Amino acid sequence: MNISLVKVRKPSIGIPEVTPPLGIMYLAGYLRKYRPGKDNVKIFDLSVQSEDYVIENLKDSDIVGLSSTNRDGLYLSNVIKHIRKANTRCKLILGGPIASSLMDELFDHFDIDCAVAYEGEQTFLELIEKFDGGNIPFENIKGIVYKNGSSKFTGRRETIENLDDEIPFPAWDLIIENPLSKEYWKRKSFAFFRISNKYMGLFTSRGCPYRCIYCHDIFAKRFRAHSPERVVAEVEYLNTNFGITDFEFYDDTFNFDKDRTRKICDLILKKRIKINIYFPNGLRSDRLEKDIVEKLAKAGTKVLCFAIETVSERLQKLLRRNLKFENINNMIQVAVKNGIHAEGFFMLGFPTETKKEMLETIHFAAASHLHSAAVSIAIPQKGSELFSKYIGENSPQILGENYYEYSSSVSELPPHEVRKLLSYMFRKFYLRPKRIFRIIRTLPLSFIFSRRFLAQVIKWLDVVFHKKHLSAQ
Repeated sequence: MNISLVKVRKPSIGIPEVTPPLGIMYLAGYLRKYRPGKDNVKIFDLSVQSEDYVIENLKDSDIVGLSSTNRDGLYLSNVIKHIRKANTRCKLILGGPIASSLMDELFDHFDIDCAVAYEGEQTFLELIEKFDGGNIPFENIKGIVYKNGSSKFTGRRETIENLDDEIPFPAWDLIIENPLSKEYWKRKSFAFFRISNKYMGLFTSRGCPYRCIYCHDIFAKRFRAHSPERVVAEVEYLNTNFGITDFEFYDDTFNFDKDRTRKICDLILKKRIKINIYFPNGLRSDRLEKDIVEKLAKAGTKVLCFAIETVSERLQKLLRRNLKFENINNMIQVAVKNGIHAEGFFMLGFPTETKKEMLETIHFAAASHLHSAAVSIAIPQKGSELFSKYIGENSPQILGENYYEYSSSVSELPPHEVRKLLSYMFRKFYLRPKRIFRIIRTLPLSFIFSRRFLAQVIKWLDVVFHKKHLSAQ
C-alpha cells in the first residue's frame, strides 16, 4: 500500500522549534518490520515543507496518517479539507496527542475515517491490515476511535512491555537520506543551542510514573525503558552510518532509573563515542545525584533542563508533582561547574495560584545559577486532570492556543495579569549583565552567528511583547 505519514504543525514566532517527526518515524519503522515489502511508506512534515507540496504528493496515497497536537487543531482541520479535495479515495487516520486528548470531539472537528489513541504502533499496524483487505471490524481493534453515530473508543490497548524486542529503530533513513533533513539542520530545535547542524532526537523510554495533573497520559503512568545497550546501539548506529554527533533526548523522565542513566553514560564512554547530548524535555530534578550529573557531562551533555515548574510547596502538592527542592540548587551548581548549560522550566497560572506564589517562582529563577529559563502559562489540556477538574470534563477544548497565550485563567489572577507576570519573569531573569555574559560563554560561536540564535532572540521578544488573545477583563 502507498502510505503517507504527515506531521501537521505550523511553527510560529513564539514556538519556532522544529524537530524530525519521531512519532511517525517509529510507525514507519514498525510497518517495515511487521509488513516487510508490502508498503511504500513516505514521510512529510508541514513544519518544514509547504502545504501545496505535501498535498500534491498525497494524491496517490491509499492511507494518509496525520499526527498533530491541540495547538495545531485549527490548522489540522484546514489541512484535512485540502487532502480530501486532492484525494477522495484515501483513508485518513489521525494520531498524535490530539487524538488521545479529544476522543469525544474528533468527528466534530475533523473529516477523518478513524483515529489512533495512546501508544500507536500495534493499533496502526492492525488498521493497515484492515484497510489492506482484512475483515476485522473497527470495534475489534483496540485503541481506535471511530464513528458509529458518535465517537466510539474501543478501549485502551495494553502497553508494549519489551521495547527492545518489539520496537525497531525509527525509519531514520526516510529523514536523514531525504533533502528534507536540511530543513531541520538549519532551524532551531528544542535544545537551547546545538554545536553541530546535524542532529537527531531519541526516545529511550516511554511513560512516567508521576501523576502531575497537568500532564498527558499517552504512554501510561508507568516507566518503560529501552536497555542501556539498545540506547547506545541507536546512538552508535546514527553516529557511524550518518555522521550524527548531536543528540536530543525527548523522554518524559529519562533519569527515573538512576542506574540505567549511569550505565548509558558508562557505555558511551567505554565505546569512546564522541557526541554532544541535550535534554530539552527536562529531567526530574530530584532524581539527579552528583555522580550522575558528572557522568552526563563526561558523556557529552551540553544542555540539561531542570523541570521545576513552581517553587510553591502548596502547589507542588496540589499538582501532585511533589518535587523535592532540597537537592535542586545543588544539582544546578554541579551542572554549571561541569560545563553544562543549565536551563529551568517554569509555569505560571496554575489552579488557585496567587500573585505572591508566582512572584516566589520568578525570584527563585532569577536568583538561581540557571543559564536560561523557559516559562509558559499553565494551559489545561483535555484528557488531563487539570482540564477535567478546573475546566470541566465535558467542556470543549479551545484549539490553537500556544504556551504564552490563554483566553481564560484557572489561577487567582485574570489572564492578562498572568501574561504580564510572564513577561516580567523573562525581563527579570534575562536582563542581568552577569547572566547574559554567562549565557554567551556557554554558546559556540557557530550558534551565535546562526539563524537558530536569531530565532531564539525573536522568540524572547515575542514572549515579552506578545499581545494576541489576551483577555481584557
